Amino acid sequence: MSEEVTRAATSRQLKLFHLENPLTLRFGNDFFRSLPEGPGVYFFHGSEGQLLYIGQSSNLRARLGSYRHVGEGRHPRRTLRLVARVVRIEWQPCASAAEAIETERLLLWEHRPPFNRAGVWKGDPWWLVMEVEASHLTLRLLREATPGSLGPLPPTSRHHLSALVRALLRLAHPDWQLADFPRGLMASALPRECRFQVPCPTTFVENLTTALAGDLPHLLSRLETLLPAPTATEQTFWQEERETLAKLRR
Repeated sequence: MSEEVTRAATSRQLKLFHLENPLTLRFGNDFFRSLPEGPGVYFFHGSEGQLLYIGQSSNLRARLGSYRHVGEGRHPRRTLRLVARVVRIEWQPCASAAEAIETERLLLWEHRPPFNRAGVWKGDPWWLVMEVEASHLTLRLLREATPGSLGPLPPTSRHHLSALVRALLRLAHPDWQLADFPRGLMASALPRECRFQVPCPTTFVENLTTALAGDLPHLLSRLETLLPAPTATEQTFWQEERETLAKLRR
Protein backbone atom coordinates (compact mmCIF):
# COMPACT_ATOMS: atom_id res chain seq x y z
CA MET A 1 0.00 0.00 0.00
CA SER A 2 1.44 3.39 -0.94
CA GLU A 3 2.25 6.03 1.62
CA GLU A 4 -0.49 8.31 0.23
CA VAL A 5 -3.15 5.61 0.53
CA THR A 6 -1.98 4.75 4.06
CA ARG A 7 -2.11 8.38 5.08
CA ALA A 8 -5.62 8.79 3.63
CA ALA A 9 -6.87 5.65 5.37
CA THR A 10 -5.38 6.82 8.68
CA SER A 11 -7.02 10.22 8.24
CA ARG A 12 -10.41 8.61 7.69
CA GLN A 13 -9.94 6.42 10.75
CA LEU A 14 -9.06 9.43 12.88
CA LYS A 15 -12.14 11.29 11.66
CA LEU A 16 -14.32 8.30 12.52
CA PHE A 17 -12.63 8.08 15.92
CA HIS A 18 -13.37 11.72 16.68
CA LEU A 19 -17.02 11.23 15.77
CA GLU A 20 -17.27 8.86 18.75
CA ASN A 21 -18.80 10.59 21.75
CA PRO A 22 -16.29 11.22 24.60
CA LEU A 23 -18.55 9.56 27.18
CA THR A 24 -18.85 6.38 25.13
CA LEU A 25 -15.07 6.25 24.74
CA ARG A 26 -14.44 6.81 28.47
CA PHE A 27 -17.13 4.64 30.02
CA GLY A 28 -18.15 2.12 27.34
CA ASN A 29 -21.59 0.94 26.32
CA ASP A 30 -21.82 -1.60 29.16
CA PHE A 31 -21.63 1.20 31.72
CA PHE A 32 -24.69 2.94 30.28
CA ARG A 33 -26.60 -0.34 29.90
CA SER A 34 -26.04 -1.06 33.60
CA LEU A 35 -27.59 2.20 34.82
CA PRO A 36 -30.92 2.00 36.70
CA GLU A 37 -34.08 2.89 34.82
CA GLY A 38 -35.77 4.50 37.80
CA PRO A 39 -35.81 8.14 38.98
CA GLY A 40 -32.81 9.77 40.57
CA VAL A 41 -30.19 12.51 40.62
CA TYR A 42 -26.89 12.28 38.73
CA PHE A 43 -23.52 14.01 39.16
CA PHE A 44 -20.80 14.80 36.61
CA HIS A 45 -17.25 15.21 37.96
CA GLY A 46 -14.10 16.56 36.30
CA SER A 47 -10.52 15.27 36.18
CA GLU A 48 -9.63 16.79 39.56
CA GLY A 49 -12.74 15.48 41.27
CA GLN A 50 -14.64 18.75 41.08
CA LEU A 51 -18.41 18.62 40.73
CA LEU A 52 -19.34 20.02 37.30
CA TYR A 53 -23.06 19.41 36.99
CA ILE A 54 -26.11 18.05 38.82
CA GLY A 55 -29.20 16.80 37.00
CA GLN A 56 -32.27 14.68 37.63
CA SER A 57 -34.57 12.44 35.62
CA SER A 58 -37.42 10.00 36.02
CA ASN A 59 -35.26 7.50 34.08
CA LEU A 60 -31.54 7.69 34.85
CA ARG A 61 -30.52 5.22 32.15
CA ALA A 62 -32.35 7.10 29.39
CA ARG A 63 -31.21 10.53 30.56
CA LEU A 64 -27.55 9.69 31.07
CA GLY A 65 -27.52 7.65 27.87
CA SER A 66 -28.74 10.70 25.94
CA TYR A 67 -25.45 12.49 26.69
CA ARG A 68 -23.71 9.98 24.40
CA HIS A 69 -25.48 11.63 21.46
CA VAL A 70 -24.32 15.17 22.24
CA GLY A 71 -22.62 16.56 19.14
CA GLU A 72 -21.47 19.80 17.59
CA GLY A 73 -24.17 21.55 15.63
CA ARG A 74 -26.93 19.81 17.60
CA HIS A 75 -26.25 21.04 21.13
CA PRO A 76 -25.04 24.25 22.82
CA ARG A 77 -21.29 24.78 23.23
CA ARG A 78 -21.78 24.74 26.98
CA THR A 79 -23.07 21.15 26.80
CA LEU A 80 -20.20 20.14 24.51
CA ARG A 81 -17.67 21.57 26.98
CA LEU A 82 -19.36 19.76 29.85
CA VAL A 83 -19.32 16.36 28.12
CA ALA A 84 -15.67 16.83 27.15
CA ARG A 85 -14.67 17.36 30.80
CA VAL A 86 -16.62 14.55 32.50
CA VAL A 87 -14.41 11.74 33.85
CA ARG A 88 -16.65 10.37 36.60
CA ILE A 89 -20.42 9.87 36.74
CA GLU A 90 -22.29 9.16 39.95
CA TRP A 91 -25.99 8.85 40.67
CA GLN A 92 -28.39 8.71 43.58
CA PRO A 93 -31.61 6.71 43.10
CA CYS A 94 -34.83 8.29 44.40
CA ALA A 95 -38.16 6.78 45.36
CA SER A 96 -40.10 8.92 42.87
CA ALA A 97 -39.70 11.57 40.19
CA ALA A 98 -40.96 14.18 42.65
CA GLU A 99 -38.28 13.20 45.17
CA ALA A 100 -35.62 13.47 42.43
CA ILE A 101 -36.77 16.99 41.57
CA GLU A 102 -36.68 18.13 45.18
CA THR A 103 -33.31 16.46 45.84
CA GLU A 104 -31.82 18.17 42.78
CA ARG A 105 -33.16 21.54 43.96
CA LEU A 106 -31.58 21.23 47.40
CA LEU A 107 -28.25 19.98 46.04
CA LEU A 108 -28.05 22.81 43.50
CA TRP A 109 -28.37 25.42 46.21
CA GLU A 110 -25.82 23.60 48.34
CA HIS A 111 -23.13 22.95 45.71
CA ARG A 112 -23.84 25.44 42.87
CA PRO A 113 -21.93 23.51 40.15
CA PRO A 114 -20.38 25.68 37.41
CA PHE A 115 -22.30 24.08 34.53
CA ASN A 116 -25.71 24.48 36.16
CA ARG A 117 -27.73 27.61 35.64
CA ALA A 118 -31.39 27.13 36.52
CA GLY A 119 -31.93 27.16 40.26
CA VAL A 120 -28.40 28.32 41.11
CA TRP A 121 -27.88 32.01 40.32
CA LYS A 122 -30.35 34.77 40.81
CA GLY A 123 -30.90 37.41 38.15
CA ASP A 124 -33.32 40.18 37.24
CA PRO A 125 -37.03 39.33 37.17
CA TRP A 126 -39.26 39.39 34.10
CA TRP A 127 -42.69 40.83 33.39
CA LEU A 128 -44.93 39.20 30.80
CA VAL A 129 -47.19 41.17 28.46
CA MET A 130 -49.89 39.27 26.54
CA GLU A 131 -51.61 41.02 23.63
CA VAL A 132 -54.73 39.34 22.27
CA GLU A 133 -55.87 39.62 18.66
CA ALA A 134 -58.68 37.87 16.79
CA SER A 135 -56.77 34.65 16.14
CA HIS A 136 -53.23 35.47 17.30
CA LEU A 137 -51.45 36.06 20.57
CA THR A 138 -48.30 38.12 21.11
CA LEU A 139 -46.10 37.52 24.15
CA ARG A 140 -43.46 40.02 25.26
CA LEU A 141 -40.96 39.67 28.10
CA LEU A 142 -39.88 42.94 29.72
CA ARG A 143 -37.46 43.84 32.49
CA GLU A 144 -39.81 46.46 33.94
CA ALA A 145 -43.47 46.40 34.87
CA THR A 146 -45.99 48.02 32.52
CA PRO A 147 -49.77 48.42 32.88
CA GLY A 148 -51.41 45.03 32.57
CA SER A 149 -48.16 43.05 32.67
CA LEU A 150 -47.85 39.86 34.71
CA GLY A 151 -44.99 39.69 37.19
CA PRO A 152 -42.51 39.85 38.64
CA LEU A 153 -41.57 36.41 37.32
CA PRO A 154 -38.41 34.54 38.38
CA PRO A 155 -35.19 35.10 36.39
CA THR A 156 -35.40 31.52 35.07
CA SER A 157 -39.02 31.92 33.93
CA ARG A 158 -38.07 32.18 30.23
CA HIS A 159 -37.32 28.45 30.31
CA HIS A 160 -40.48 27.65 32.25
CA LEU A 161 -42.60 29.80 29.94
CA SER A 162 -41.20 28.08 26.88
CA ALA A 163 -42.37 24.69 28.14
CA LEU A 164 -45.74 26.07 29.29
CA VAL A 165 -46.46 27.72 25.95
CA ARG A 166 -45.57 24.54 24.05
CA ALA A 167 -47.81 22.47 26.32
CA LEU A 168 -50.76 24.83 25.87
CA LEU A 169 -50.18 24.94 22.12
CA ARG A 170 -50.28 21.15 22.04
CA LEU A 171 -53.62 21.23 23.84
CA ALA A 172 -54.88 23.86 21.39
CA HIS A 173 -53.55 21.93 18.37
CA PRO A 174 -53.50 18.22 19.37
CA ASP A 175 -52.93 17.18 15.75
CA TRP A 176 -49.70 19.16 15.42
CA GLN A 177 -46.37 17.40 15.08
CA LEU A 178 -43.16 19.00 16.32
CA ALA A 179 -42.43 20.38 12.86
CA ASP A 180 -45.72 22.33 13.00
CA PHE A 181 -44.73 24.38 16.04
CA PRO A 182 -43.32 27.87 15.40
CA ARG A 183 -39.54 27.52 15.31
CA GLY A 184 -38.93 30.26 17.88
CA LEU A 185 -41.10 28.46 20.43
CA MET A 186 -39.03 25.27 20.23
CA ALA A 187 -36.01 26.91 21.89
CA SER A 188 -35.23 26.15 25.53
CA ALA A 189 -36.00 29.77 26.46
CA LEU A 190 -39.02 31.74 25.32
CA PRO A 191 -38.06 34.54 22.88
CA ARG A 192 -38.29 38.07 24.21
CA GLU A 193 -41.15 38.55 21.76
CA CYS A 194 -43.20 35.99 19.85
CA ARG A 195 -46.50 35.89 17.98
CA PHE A 196 -48.44 32.76 17.09
CA GLN A 197 -51.88 31.59 16.07
CA VAL A 198 -54.32 29.93 18.46
CA PRO A 199 -58.04 29.13 18.09
CA CYS A 200 -59.01 31.21 21.15
CA PRO A 201 -56.30 33.62 22.37
CA THR A 202 -58.36 34.74 25.37
CA THR A 203 -58.65 31.16 26.65
CA PHE A 204 -54.94 30.63 26.03
CA VAL A 205 -54.13 33.70 28.17
CA GLU A 206 -56.40 32.45 30.96
CA ASN A 207 -54.80 29.00 30.92
CA LEU A 208 -51.26 30.41 30.86
CA THR A 209 -52.05 32.79 33.73
CA THR A 210 -53.59 29.94 35.75
CA ALA A 211 -50.56 27.71 35.14
CA LEU A 212 -48.15 30.46 36.20
CA ALA A 213 -50.22 30.89 39.35
CA GLY A 214 -49.49 27.26 40.25
CA ASP A 215 -52.33 25.19 38.79
CA LEU A 216 -49.98 22.77 37.05
CA PRO A 217 -51.61 19.47 38.08
CA HIS A 218 -54.63 20.41 35.96
CA LEU A 219 -52.41 21.17 32.95
CA LEU A 220 -50.44 17.94 33.36
CA SER A 221 -53.61 15.88 33.67
CA ARG A 222 -54.97 17.43 30.46
CA LEU A 223 -51.75 16.55 28.65
CA GLU A 224 -52.08 12.95 29.81
CA THR A 225 -55.47 12.66 28.07
CA LEU A 226 -53.97 13.37 24.65
CA LEU A 227 -53.18 10.54 22.27
CA PRO A 228 -49.50 9.52 22.24
CA ALA A 229 -47.26 11.34 19.79
CA PRO A 230 -46.89 9.48 16.47
CA THR A 231 -43.12 8.82 16.67
CA ALA A 232 -40.72 7.63 19.37
CA THR A 233 -38.75 10.87 19.04
CA GLU A 234 -41.82 12.97 19.73
CA GLN A 235 -42.89 10.72 22.60
CA THR A 236 -39.49 11.23 24.22
CA PHE A 237 -39.70 14.97 23.63
CA TRP A 238 -43.09 15.31 25.33
CA GLN A 239 -42.02 13.08 28.22
CA GLU A 240 -39.11 15.45 28.87
CA GLU A 241 -41.50 18.39 28.59
CA ARG A 242 -43.73 16.87 31.27
CA GLU A 243 -40.69 16.44 33.50
CA THR A 244 -39.84 20.11 32.99
CA LEU A 245 -43.38 21.15 33.89
CA ALA A 246 -43.37 18.89 36.93
CA LYS A 247 -40.41 20.86 38.30
CA LEU A 248 -42.61 23.96 38.48
CA ARG A 249 -44.92 22.23 40.95
CA ARG A 250 -42.36 22.70 43.71
